[in-house]
Amino acid sequence: MRVICLEQKKTLYVPVPRLQTGFLNRLDLPEGENEPAAIRKAVSRNGMETFGKPIGIEDSVSLDLVVMGSVAVSKEGYRIGKGRGYGDLEFGLIMHMKAVKPSTVVVTTVHDCQVFDTLPAELFGPHDVPIDIIVTPTQVIETQRMSQRPPGIIWHLLSNRRLLLMPVLGQLREIEMLAGRACTLQEVDTDVEERTAQRPRRLRRRTRSHKSQSEGEGGNTTEGEEGKGSRVRRNTRRRNSAKSAGKENKDGEQKPRRPKKQRPIIDFSVKISNISPNTRVRDLKQALSERGVKPQIMVWKGFRGYCYLHFFKPGPQKGEGDSSATINLDSVISALAEMSVGGSGGESPRDDKPRLLSVEPAPPRQPRDAVETAEPAQEPAPQKEVH
Repeated sequence: MRVICLEQKKTLYVPVPRLQTGFLNRLDLPEGENEPAAIRKAVSRNGMETFGKPIGIEDSVSLDLVVMGSVAVSKEGYRIGKGRGYGDLEFGLIMHMKAVKPSTVVVTTVHDCQVFDTLPAELFGPHDVPIDIIVTPTQVIETQRMSQRPPGIIWHLLSNRRLLLMPVLGQLREIEMLAGRACTLQEVDTDVEERTAQRPRRLRRRTRSHKSQSEGEGGNTTEGEEGKGSRVRRNTRRRNSAKSAGKENKDGEQKPRRPKKQRPIIDFSVKISNISPNTRVRDLKQALSERGVKPQIMVWKGFRGYCYLHFFKPGPQKGEGDSSATINLDSVISALAEMSVGGSGGESPRDDKPRLLSVEPAPPRQPRDAVETAEPAQEPAPQKEVH
Protein backbone atom coordinates (compact mmCIF):
# COMPACT_ATOMS: atom_id res chain seq x y z
CA MET A 1 0.00 0.00 0.00
CA ARG A 2 2.78 2.45 0.85
CA VAL A 3 4.68 1.69 -2.35
CA ILE A 4 1.56 2.14 -4.50
CA CYS A 5 0.75 5.39 -2.74
CA LEU A 6 4.16 6.89 -3.47
CA GLU A 7 4.18 5.58 -7.04
CA GLN A 8 0.86 7.40 -7.60
CA LYS A 9 2.38 10.65 -6.26
CA LYS A 10 0.10 10.67 -3.21
CA THR A 11 0.97 12.22 0.15
CA LEU A 12 1.63 9.40 2.61
CA TYR A 13 1.33 9.65 6.42
CA VAL A 14 2.61 6.74 8.54
CA PRO A 15 2.10 6.48 12.34
CA VAL A 16 5.17 6.27 14.56
CA PRO A 17 5.51 2.64 15.84
CA ARG A 18 3.49 2.30 19.07
CA LEU A 19 3.34 6.11 19.30
CA GLN A 20 6.36 6.05 21.60
CA THR A 21 8.39 8.89 20.06
CA GLY A 22 5.77 10.93 18.21
CA PHE A 23 2.60 10.65 16.19
CA LEU A 24 2.83 10.77 12.37
CA ASN A 25 5.59 10.90 9.76
CA ARG A 26 4.89 12.41 6.35
CA LEU A 27 7.02 10.75 3.67
CA ASP A 28 8.44 13.28 1.24
CA LEU A 29 10.79 11.76 -1.33
CA PRO A 30 13.48 14.05 -2.74
CA GLU A 31 13.24 14.96 -6.40
CA GLY A 32 14.57 12.23 -8.65
CA GLU A 33 14.04 9.52 -5.99
CA ASN A 34 11.11 7.91 -7.78
CA GLU A 35 12.82 4.66 -8.72
CA PRO A 36 11.19 1.46 -7.36
CA ALA A 37 14.26 0.64 -5.27
CA ALA A 38 14.28 4.10 -3.70
CA ILE A 39 10.55 3.92 -2.94
CA ARG A 40 10.85 0.52 -1.25
CA LYS A 41 13.72 1.80 0.83
CA ALA A 42 11.73 4.88 1.83
CA VAL A 43 8.72 2.91 3.10
CA SER A 44 10.85 0.72 5.37
CA ARG A 45 11.19 1.58 9.05
CA ASN A 46 14.68 3.00 8.61
CA GLY A 47 13.58 4.87 5.50
CA MET A 48 10.68 6.51 7.34
CA GLU A 49 13.11 7.81 9.95
CA THR A 50 15.33 9.18 7.17
CA PHE A 51 12.76 10.67 4.78
CA GLY A 52 9.85 11.19 7.20
CA LYS A 53 8.85 14.61 8.47
CA PRO A 54 7.35 14.52 11.99
CA ILE A 55 3.74 15.70 12.25
CA GLY A 56 2.27 16.70 15.62
CA ILE A 57 -1.33 16.74 16.82
CA GLU A 58 -1.45 20.54 16.46
CA ASP A 59 -0.55 20.42 12.76
CA SER A 60 -3.18 20.68 10.03
CA VAL A 61 -3.73 17.45 8.09
CA SER A 62 -6.50 16.37 5.74
CA LEU A 63 -6.89 12.66 4.92
CA ASP A 64 -8.91 11.19 2.07
CA LEU A 65 -8.13 7.53 2.80
CA VAL A 66 -7.27 5.64 6.00
CA VAL A 67 -5.90 2.08 5.71
CA MET A 68 -6.04 -0.14 8.81
CA GLY A 69 -4.73 -3.62 9.43
CA SER A 70 -7.18 -6.25 10.70
CA VAL A 71 -7.28 -9.77 12.08
CA ALA A 72 -10.96 -10.33 11.22
CA VAL A 73 -13.69 -8.18 9.67
CA SER A 74 -17.37 -8.62 8.88
CA LYS A 75 -19.50 -7.36 6.03
CA GLU A 76 -21.32 -5.28 8.67
CA GLY A 77 -18.16 -3.17 9.07
CA TYR A 78 -16.97 -4.58 12.38
CA ARG A 79 -13.19 -4.89 12.74
CA ILE A 80 -11.03 -6.91 15.15
CA GLY A 81 -7.37 -5.91 15.48
CA LYS A 82 -4.47 -7.53 17.32
CA GLY A 83 -5.91 -6.47 20.67
CA ARG A 84 -3.30 -3.88 21.70
CA GLY A 85 -5.50 -0.89 20.80
CA TYR A 86 -2.90 1.01 18.75
CA GLY A 87 -5.09 1.28 15.65
CA ASP A 88 -8.05 2.68 17.60
CA LEU A 89 -5.83 5.18 19.44
CA GLU A 90 -4.23 6.36 16.20
CA PHE A 91 -7.67 6.87 14.67
CA GLY A 92 -8.83 8.76 17.77
CA LEU A 93 -5.85 11.10 17.49
CA ILE A 94 -6.45 11.92 13.82
CA MET A 95 -10.12 12.50 14.69
CA HIS A 96 -8.97 15.09 17.26
CA MET A 97 -6.83 16.74 14.54
CA LYS A 98 -9.96 16.93 12.39
CA ALA A 99 -8.00 15.12 9.71
CA VAL A 100 -10.93 12.73 9.08
CA LYS A 101 -13.87 14.22 7.23
CA PRO A 102 -17.26 12.59 6.63
CA SER A 103 -16.05 11.75 3.12
CA THR A 104 -12.87 10.03 4.35
CA VAL A 105 -12.93 6.32 3.53
CA VAL A 106 -11.63 3.71 5.98
CA VAL A 107 -10.27 0.60 4.23
CA THR A 108 -8.74 -2.66 5.37
CA THR A 109 -6.76 -5.23 3.37
CA VAL A 110 -7.24 -8.86 4.44
CA HIS A 111 -7.35 -12.37 3.02
CA ASP A 112 -10.70 -13.87 2.04
CA CYS A 113 -10.57 -16.26 5.02
CA GLN A 114 -10.55 -13.26 7.40
CA VAL A 115 -13.94 -11.98 6.18
CA PHE A 116 -17.13 -13.00 8.03
CA ASP A 117 -20.72 -12.30 7.19
CA THR A 118 -21.43 -11.21 10.75
CA LEU A 119 -19.69 -10.78 14.12
CA PRO A 120 -21.34 -10.40 17.57
CA ALA A 121 -22.12 -6.74 18.13
CA GLU A 122 -21.56 -7.05 21.91
CA LEU A 123 -17.83 -7.56 21.26
CA PHE A 124 -17.39 -3.96 20.13
CA GLY A 125 -17.45 -0.66 21.99
CA PRO A 126 -17.58 3.04 21.15
CA HIS A 127 -13.78 3.16 20.66
CA ASP A 128 -13.75 0.51 17.87
CA VAL A 129 -13.28 1.88 14.35
CA PRO A 130 -15.77 0.58 11.72
CA ILE A 131 -14.62 -0.30 8.20
CA ASP A 132 -16.12 1.13 5.00
CA ILE A 133 -14.42 -1.06 2.39
CA ILE A 134 -12.82 -4.51 2.63
CA VAL A 135 -10.23 -5.38 -0.02
CA THR A 136 -9.23 -9.02 -0.49
CA PRO A 137 -7.14 -10.71 -3.21
CA THR A 138 -10.37 -11.65 -5.04
CA GLN A 139 -12.99 -8.98 -4.28
CA VAL A 140 -13.83 -5.51 -2.97
CA ILE A 141 -16.65 -5.41 -0.39
CA GLU A 142 -18.52 -2.27 0.61
CA THR A 143 -19.73 -2.83 4.18
CA GLN A 144 -23.04 -1.81 5.72
CA ARG A 145 -21.23 -0.01 8.61
CA MET A 146 -23.54 -0.79 11.52
CA SER A 147 -21.66 1.42 14.05
CA GLN A 148 -20.50 5.05 14.21
CA ARG A 149 -16.90 6.24 14.13
CA PRO A 150 -15.42 7.18 17.52
CA PRO A 151 -15.43 10.95 18.10
CA GLY A 152 -11.83 10.94 19.36
CA ILE A 153 -9.97 9.66 22.39
CA ILE A 154 -12.33 8.22 25.01
CA TRP A 155 -10.34 9.02 28.13
CA HIS A 156 -12.25 7.01 30.73
CA LEU A 157 -11.22 3.82 28.88
CA LEU A 158 -7.51 4.58 29.31
CA SER A 159 -5.21 4.32 32.31
CA ASN A 160 -2.42 6.63 33.37
CA ARG A 161 0.08 4.03 32.25
CA ARG A 162 -1.02 4.46 28.64
CA LEU A 163 -0.13 8.13 28.85
CA LEU A 164 3.30 7.26 30.21
CA LEU A 165 3.89 4.83 27.34
CA MET A 166 2.61 7.24 24.66
CA PRO A 167 3.69 10.85 25.32
CA VAL A 168 1.44 12.14 22.52
CA LEU A 169 -1.61 11.07 24.56
CA GLY A 170 -0.37 13.08 27.54
CA GLN A 171 0.18 16.08 25.30
CA LEU A 172 -3.36 15.82 23.92
CA ARG A 173 -4.83 15.47 27.42
CA GLU A 174 -3.13 18.67 28.55
CA ILE A 175 -4.62 20.50 25.55
CA GLU A 176 -8.07 19.11 26.29
CA MET A 177 -7.89 19.99 29.99
CA LEU A 178 -6.77 23.56 29.21
CA ALA A 179 -9.82 23.84 26.97
CA GLY A 180 -12.01 22.84 29.92
CA ARG A 181 -12.96 19.36 28.70
CA ALA A 182 -13.26 16.39 31.05
CA CYS A 183 -10.38 13.93 30.70
CA THR A 184 -10.91 11.57 33.63
CA LEU A 185 -8.81 8.40 33.43
CA GLN A 186 -9.38 4.97 34.87
CA GLU A 187 -8.32 4.67 38.50
CA VAL A 188 -7.16 1.09 37.98
CA ASP A 189 -4.93 -0.01 35.12
CA THR A 190 -7.22 -2.53 33.47
CA ASP A 191 -6.67 -1.86 29.75
CA VAL A 192 -5.27 -4.55 27.48
CA GLU A 193 -1.72 -3.22 27.45
CA GLU A 194 -1.55 -3.27 31.25
CA ARG A 195 -2.80 -6.85 31.52
CA THR A 196 -0.29 -8.04 28.97
CA ALA A 197 2.61 -6.26 30.65
CA GLN A 198 1.79 -7.62 34.13
CA ARG A 199 1.49 -11.23 33.03
CA PRO A 200 3.88 -13.13 35.33
CA ARG A 201 6.89 -14.59 33.64
CA ARG A 202 7.46 -18.31 33.90
CA LEU A 203 10.40 -18.99 36.15
CA ARG A 204 13.18 -20.99 34.61
CA ARG A 205 14.63 -23.88 36.52
CA ARG A 206 17.92 -22.68 37.95
CA THR A 207 21.05 -24.76 37.68
CA ARG A 208 23.33 -25.44 40.62
CA SER A 209 25.70 -22.66 39.57
CA HIS A 210 22.93 -20.05 39.90
CA LYS A 211 21.64 -21.27 43.25
CA SER A 212 24.01 -19.30 45.41
CA GLN A 213 23.31 -16.12 43.48
CA SER A 214 19.53 -16.50 43.76
CA GLU A 215 19.73 -17.16 47.51
CA GLY A 216 22.23 -14.38 48.20
CA GLU A 217 20.67 -11.60 46.11
CA GLY A 218 17.04 -12.62 46.10
CA GLY A 219 16.89 -13.25 42.33
CA ASN A 220 14.54 -11.63 39.81
CA THR A 221 11.18 -12.69 41.17
CA THR A 222 7.81 -10.98 41.13
CA GLU A 223 5.70 -10.39 44.22
CA GLY A 224 4.50 -13.67 45.70
CA GLU A 225 7.07 -15.78 43.87
CA GLU A 226 9.85 -15.14 46.39
CA GLY A 227 7.95 -16.87 49.17
CA LYS A 228 7.20 -19.81 46.94
CA GLY A 229 10.85 -20.20 45.98
CA SER A 230 11.96 -19.97 49.61
CA ARG A 231 9.46 -22.65 50.59
CA VAL A 232 10.89 -24.93 47.92
CA ARG A 233 14.40 -24.35 49.23
CA ARG A 234 13.30 -24.97 52.83
CA ASN A 235 11.60 -28.21 51.83
CA THR A 236 14.75 -29.27 50.00
CA ARG A 237 16.83 -28.62 53.10
CA ARG A 238 14.43 -30.68 55.21
CA ARG A 239 14.63 -33.61 52.82
CA ASN A 240 18.40 -33.39 52.73
CA SER A 241 18.61 -33.18 56.53
CA ALA A 242 16.33 -36.21 56.84
CA LYS A 243 18.55 -38.18 54.48
CA SER A 244 21.68 -37.18 56.35
CA ALA A 245 20.17 -38.17 59.72
CA GLY A 246 19.23 -41.63 58.46
CA LYS A 247 16.01 -43.38 57.46
CA GLU A 248 13.30 -44.35 59.91
CA ASN A 249 11.86 -47.83 60.22
CA LYS A 250 8.19 -48.72 60.62
CA ASP A 251 8.32 -48.15 64.42
CA GLY A 252 9.61 -44.61 63.96
CA GLU A 253 13.15 -45.42 65.08
CA GLN A 254 16.00 -44.19 62.99
CA LYS A 255 18.17 -46.78 61.33
CA PRO A 256 21.92 -46.35 61.81
CA ARG A 257 23.78 -45.09 58.80
CA ARG A 258 25.70 -47.68 56.86
CA PRO A 259 29.42 -47.15 57.43
CA LYS A 260 31.35 -46.00 54.41
CA LYS A 261 33.26 -48.79 52.74
CA GLN A 262 36.97 -48.32 53.10
CA ARG A 263 39.07 -48.16 49.99
CA PRO A 264 41.46 -51.12 49.64
CA ILE A 265 45.09 -50.33 50.39
CA ILE A 266 47.70 -51.32 47.84
CA ASP A 267 50.43 -53.50 49.37
CA PHE A 268 52.91 -53.50 46.47
CA SER A 269 53.08 -52.79 42.75
CA VAL A 270 55.00 -54.27 39.84
CA LYS A 271 56.02 -52.56 36.63
CA ILE A 272 56.24 -54.58 33.41
CA SER A 273 58.12 -52.90 30.56
CA ASN A 274 59.46 -53.67 27.07
CA ILE A 275 55.92 -54.39 25.86
CA SER A 276 55.47 -54.36 22.08
CA PRO A 277 53.16 -51.59 20.77
CA ASN A 278 51.15 -54.30 18.98
CA THR A 279 50.56 -56.25 22.18
CA ARG A 280 47.01 -56.11 23.46
CA VAL A 281 45.88 -56.23 27.05
CA ARG A 282 44.27 -59.64 26.58
CA ASP A 283 47.66 -61.10 25.54
CA LEU A 284 49.28 -60.00 28.80
CA LYS A 285 46.31 -61.10 30.92
CA GLN A 286 46.47 -64.55 29.38
CA ALA A 287 50.21 -64.79 30.08
CA LEU A 288 49.68 -63.69 33.70
CA SER A 289 46.90 -66.25 34.16
CA GLU A 290 49.13 -69.03 32.86
CA ARG A 291 51.73 -68.15 35.53
CA GLY A 292 49.14 -67.91 38.33
CA VAL A 293 49.44 -64.14 38.86
CA LYS A 294 46.15 -62.29 39.37
CA PRO A 295 46.55 -58.59 40.24
CA GLN A 296 43.59 -56.72 41.70
CA ILE A 297 44.18 -53.71 39.39
CA MET A 298 46.04 -53.39 36.09
CA VAL A 299 46.87 -49.97 34.65
CA TRP A 300 47.55 -50.62 30.95
CA LYS A 301 50.02 -48.46 29.02
CA GLY A 302 50.93 -51.06 26.42
CA PHE A 303 51.08 -48.58 23.57
CA ARG A 304 53.85 -46.80 25.56
CA GLY A 305 55.61 -50.08 26.31
CA TYR A 306 54.76 -50.64 29.99
CA CYS A 307 51.97 -51.37 32.50
CA TYR A 308 51.45 -51.51 36.27
CA LEU A 309 50.11 -54.39 38.39
CA HIS A 310 48.71 -53.45 41.82
CA PHE A 311 48.17 -55.97 44.65
CA PHE A 312 46.12 -55.27 47.78
CA LYS A 313 47.28 -55.90 51.33
CA PRO A 314 46.33 -59.31 52.79
CA GLY A 315 43.00 -59.29 54.58
CA PRO A 316 39.34 -60.26 54.27
CA GLN A 317 38.99 -58.75 50.78
CA LYS A 318 35.81 -59.63 48.94
CA GLY A 319 36.25 -62.51 46.52
CA GLU A 320 39.93 -63.09 47.38
CA GLY A 321 39.71 -65.91 49.93
CA ASP A 322 42.87 -66.95 51.81
CA SER A 323 45.19 -66.97 48.78
CA SER A 324 45.92 -63.24 49.11
CA ALA A 325 47.85 -63.86 52.32
CA THR A 326 50.56 -65.86 50.45
CA ILE A 327 51.09 -63.32 47.65
CA ASN A 328 54.10 -61.05 48.07
CA LEU A 329 56.43 -59.02 45.86
CA ASP A 330 59.14 -61.70 45.64
CA SER A 331 56.71 -64.45 44.62
CA VAL A 332 55.20 -62.31 41.85
CA ILE A 333 58.58 -61.26 40.41
CA SER A 334 59.74 -64.89 40.58
CA ALA A 335 56.60 -66.11 38.78
CA LEU A 336 56.99 -63.54 36.03
CA ALA A 337 60.69 -64.15 35.37
CA GLU A 338 61.64 -64.94 31.78
CA MET A 339 58.09 -64.08 30.57
CA SER A 340 57.65 -63.12 26.90
CA VAL A 341 54.55 -61.86 25.12
CA GLY A 342 54.02 -61.24 21.40
CA GLY A 343 51.80 -58.72 19.65
CA SER A 344 48.54 -59.65 17.96
CA GLY A 345 47.41 -56.24 16.65
CA GLY A 346 47.11 -55.13 13.04
CA GLU A 347 45.44 -56.80 10.09
CA SER A 348 47.57 -59.98 10.13
CA PRO A 349 46.96 -62.61 12.84
CA ARG A 350 50.46 -62.16 14.30
CA ASP A 351 52.63 -59.28 13.09
CA ASP A 352 55.13 -59.06 15.98
CA LYS A 353 57.51 -61.57 17.51
CA PRO A 354 57.36 -62.31 21.27
CA ARG A 355 59.43 -59.98 23.44
CA LEU A 356 61.14 -60.78 26.73
CA LEU A 357 59.44 -58.58 29.29
CA SER A 358 61.21 -56.69 32.06
CA VAL A 359 59.64 -57.06 35.52
CA GLU A 360 60.66 -54.79 38.40
CA PRO A 361 59.16 -53.51 41.66
CA ALA A 362 57.29 -50.19 41.57
CA PRO A 363 56.57 -47.79 44.46
CA PRO A 364 53.18 -48.66 46.01
CA ARG A 365 50.56 -45.94 45.31
CA GLN A 366 46.94 -45.53 44.30
CA PRO A 367 46.23 -46.39 40.64
CA ARG A 368 45.17 -42.84 39.72
CA ASP A 369 48.41 -41.38 41.11
CA ALA A 370 50.49 -44.03 39.35
CA VAL A 371 48.88 -43.23 36.01
CA GLU A 372 49.34 -39.47 36.43
CA THR A 373 53.00 -39.62 37.49
CA ALA A 374 53.86 -42.03 34.70
CA GLU A 375 52.57 -39.63 31.99
CA PRO A 376 55.02 -37.20 30.28
CA ALA A 377 53.85 -33.61 30.77
CA GLN A 378 54.19 -32.59 27.13
CA GLU A 379 52.14 -35.44 25.62
CA PRO A 380 48.30 -35.66 25.62
CA ALA A 381 46.74 -38.08 28.11
CA PRO A 382 45.60 -41.26 26.26
CA GLN A 383 42.45 -43.18 27.07
CA LYS A 384 42.94 -45.37 30.16
CA GLU A 385 42.01 -49.02 30.41
CA VAL A 386 41.62 -50.25 33.98
CA HIS A 387 40.80 -53.88 34.58
